[in-house]
Amino acid sequence: MPNPTGKNGTTEKIVPPDDVLKKALIRYVFELQLDREGQLAALKKDFNYAISLSTLRKLKIRLEIPSVRTQRVLITTGTRLHQTSVAAENATGTSVSLYLTFWGTTLLIYNISDLIRNIMITHFPGGFDIQYPGRKGTRIARVPLRASGPFFEVSSDGHEKISAAALRMGGVGFSVYGFKDKYTDSVLFLKIYPDVRSSGAGGHIFLDFVEHTGHIPIQLTTDKGSEVGWLYAFMSVLRSVYAPDIDPTVYPFHVLINSVHNAVIEGFWRQFKEKTGLNLKDFLLQGKEQHLFNPHDAVHEPLFYWVFAPLIQQALDDFVDWWNHHRVHHQHDKIMPSGHVPAHALDYPELFGALDCRIAIPPEAVAELRHQLDEEEGPASKYQIFPGLTPEFNIYATEIYERMGAPTLTLAGAWDIFVEMAREIALDQAE
Repeated sequence: MPNPTGKNGTTEKIVPPDDVLKKALIRYVFELQLDREGQLAALKKDFNYAISLSTLRKLKIRLEIPSVRTQRVLITTGTRLHQTSVAAENATGTSVSLYLTFWGTTLLIYNISDLIRNIMITHFPGGFDIQYPGRKGTRIARVPLRASGPFFEVSSDGHEKISAAALRMGGVGFSVYGFKDKYTDSVLFLKIYPDVRSSGAGGHIFLDFVEHTGHIPIQLTTDKGSEVGWLYAFMSVLRSVYAPDIDPTVYPFHVLINSVHNAVIEGFWRQFKEKTGLNLKDFLLQGKEQHLFNPHDAVHEPLFYWVFAPLIQQALDDFVDWWNHHRVHHQHDKIMPSGHVPAHALDYPELFGALDCRIAIPPEAVAELRHQLDEEEGPASKYQIFPGLTPEFNIYATEIYERMGAPTLTLAGAWDIFVEMAREIALDQAE
């Protein structure tokens, strides 16, 4: 039969424009890293463009899509690329591999790792020891600690191992904040708080510490956390008023360092975690693991704090008492006291050839600073009352507890009492 159109009966193939095809092929090859069969399938799906492998090869040659054999990367370009990536890692801490992936996609480079390896052999031979996968971080050089006596330097920091983020029990948990003396190794202050990270909370915690001890150190050392703003301000004004003869250019009143270098308090957190912290966390997690705590029950959150806050604080107090009266391991090369009892060195520094560096602060000075902090950040109750644990709830929970016969509260039996009190409250509210 005659065919006046001259076509063989197949539908006319619609070919996408070259710029669209080139953009798509670059994406398939360098971003999605598809093999040739995958590229053909993607062209078919995205553009209804079905071609053979030979046509694909010719198309990529015509559109100058590089392949492993046809790519041309100057060694100077590659060297500059790697230098940029290494510099960026040093400046921001971002992994070199992320930069290499980005530059490889941008410059259309196949097997960029091979290129980088050749450049590193020539220009950065030591880089392999620094960047190999699984490499442990560079060890921090530790030097002997030095201090002239008690309160010459006090380190402070927060501990989050039993916080809400660590427990993941629906928002309940305890943050711990402590102050530790460098010379004597004594723990001066260790308390639980709902918040130890906001600036206002940090200010009130510092004033709690000064009220508790009646003194400030010559130097306070902290990390660079968000809570230290008011600590810095209060240390500045208190030392300038009550120790004006101490030159701040020689003996700074507050030193900010990275957390990993705050060895005095960071080393203590490890000891605390091993000897007490893990047990506390295990006790608290029983509520989640045994389905005793329900974060959706409005009574459970304040009741959790009513039952456990005093117990956790008592556990901290007991640990501090043990720590300050245990004998520290003797170290032959230690410059400061070693093989001593921390409380002994704190109370009798002259027996250790040390100076008593305490700077006495009168209560009225603390009250004045507290008033200023209340006006600018809010009262201590804003940061130090646990959620839902209002005075009214405290009275109500105490009545329920006494109605049950006031059983002895211990960590071992705390969850049993929590469950019984929750049941009594539910029955009482149902009446």
